[in-house]
Amino acid sequence: MGIAVDHDALCDISVRDGISGTTTVIRRALRVPATADLPADTELSHVLRLVDPDKASLVSVDLSIPGVVLREGVPHRVERLFMVSADAWASGAGTVTLRAFGDAWMSHDLRGYRQPEVQEENAPRLTSALTGITRLLDADVVPGDTTSFGVPSEDGFDDLPDEDPDLLDSWYMFEVPGRTDRLLEQLPDGAPQFANVTESPVNFFEVASGGTVIGYLWASASDDAAGYEPAPMGEAALDAAVEWLGRLSEAKARGLSPTRALHELASARADSRGSAVTPGSLRTADSLEDLQDLSGRE
Repeated sequence: MGIAVDHDALCDISVRDGISGTTTVIRRALRVPATADLPADTELSHVLRLVDPDKASLVSVDLSIPGVVLREGVPHRVERLFMVSADAWASGAGTVTLRAFGDAWMSHDLRGYRQPEVQEENAPRLTSALTGITRLLDADVVPGDTTSFGVPSEDGFDDLPDEDPDLLDSWYMFEVPGRTDRLLEQLPDGAPQFANVTESPVNFFEVASGGTVIGYLWASASDDAAGYEPAPMGEAALDAAVEWLGRLSEAKARGLSPTRALHELASARADSRGSAVTPGSLRTADSLEDLQDLSGRE
């Protein structure tokens, strides 16, 4: 089974101005056909022709690529399994960077627990992909820097040390807070916000689009906390998350409690992308961490 699925990639194109040094995204979420023989006359080529080479110091093309990981032999689609970034400088230099998302390739999951079976299923697939990329580009793989999430190597990831899982829990220590911050940064400056963490149980509704769950709207019954956790459904789920967080901000500005805001939004109209709360989906999670587990790491 191939590691990437035969579906369109989503492409962001940005340009850095050679004089001011500012970077501007000139196109976001452009669909690029998943084919080895990309026609010369595509929307991507049209957008790139709009770039003035005399003014641009750097042009970056970032492709978000869906793929499949295996869990006990069962394939699971991941909306953004890889990101391929191609950077071209005015000097003529260029780089291609591959970023792998998820933890299926590694000896430990992002909560620090060993997963030898998952690694055995998926690590060889990543190694095979890297070998193919090396042949295609006629360039060696240069591993990136070690991070809190893993140790990149020329053929995938080196094993993490066996330590206390609480010390290796990158999912809760880094990924979830970082994801929440990135979403909240897209709200207007000074927008009122409920607390986004709580130690108490949370009540939550499913939010779905086209029959597919794309996130979870939650509120604490015992403190001033409420928020939204996106499901692992790619950029569409993250874009919807920003809109639902904006609705929570408006409810906070009107003085509603988290619980009142939760139930008011549960009966609200669908958002601009067609996502809405699923009727009858109200449930309780023992903790916010339990709900975040539902939101997935892939």
